[in-house]
Amino acid sequence: MKGTDHYAELLGIKVLEIKDGYCKVEMRIGKQHTNAMGYTHGGAIFSLADYAFAEACNFGDNIAVGIQVDIKYLRPTTEGDVLIAEAKQISDGKTTGVYQVLVYKEDKLTALFSAIAFKK
Repeated sequence: MKGTDHYAELLGIKVLEIKDGYCKVEMRIGKQHTNAMGYTHGGAIFSLADYAFAEACNFGDNIAVGIQVDIKYLRPTTEGDVLIAEAKQISDGKTTGVYQVLVYKEDKLTALFSAIAFKK
């Protein structure tokens, strides 16, 4: 992506793999990522998935912005867990792209994120 994403740095998100229409990132859950119940905050999981989506749709010279997103939380995670988010382009239209991001802890699906990007 263009420039530095300071928010992703703050969260400790690391890019594992990236190419046009695809991105795989990880984040180790620390105390700062947890809510009052001790589980990973939904906003932290959303941010991880959203970052993978942004990297996948803004690869190279591409410029796109999210216009619609949806997330479903499937199982909780806690401090010490490493979450992997894998974004894949599902559809590539003239002005929009559709993406799916799967968030895993080890081999267990923890969240499902869907998004539409508007291409500038």
